[in-house]
Amino acid sequence: MPKITDMQIQKNNKSRANVYIDGEFAFGLEMLTVMKLGLKIGREVSEEQLAQAVFDSEKSVAFERAVNYLSRCMKTCKQMREYLTGKGYSPDVVSNVVDRLKELKYLDDETYARLYVEQNSQSKGEYRLKQELSVKGISKALIDKYCVQDGERSVNAAAQLAVKYMKGKPSDVKTLQKLQRYLISRGYGFDTVNQVIHNFKQDDE
Repeated sequence: MPKITDMQIQKNNKSRANVYIDGEFAFGLEMLTVMKLGLKIGREVSEEQLAQAVFDSEKSVAFERAVNYLSRCMKTCKQMREYLTGKGYSPDVVSNVVDRLKELKYLDDETYARLYVEQNSQSKGEYRLKQELSVKGISKALIDKYCVQDGERSVNAAAQLAVKYMKGKPSDVKTLQKLQRYLISRGYGFDTVNQVIHNFKQDDE
């Protein structure tokens, strides 16, 4: 029967250990899992039984860690997968935890996208919002659904940012060019930006 020949604390994650069976690296485990299963060097184990026990224990610990991660702020499914993968959990454990979180509505990409747009639409344009949500793993369908800003609303939001940016600055050509680049960097389209710049020129005249 296979035997555990070594266990070593991981250098980059002190809460996990690398387990070696018959001299070969087998897998990484939470220290809580190691203690729960009573694993120690010299113990003989059945690979099948150990694999199932490890999976059951790991997904339990990973779920608790995921819930704690979510307590700070909402996350997308992609962000959660990246977080758990970075903590050393196997793809099967990660998928299991993410699916469970989705069933419990702890993870909900649609709600995330809707709230993200609501909270940021006054300081970011449509293009910026789309880019950021895409990086966070939101699907194109949800991005297209929630990242639509009507022209007037977009101009008003951009104008408010422009007023703050221009406070105490002269409305000369060089400054207006910087304002233009600033608004574009915030994700506003050229038509919206040009209208805001035009309004500033008129006010100055």
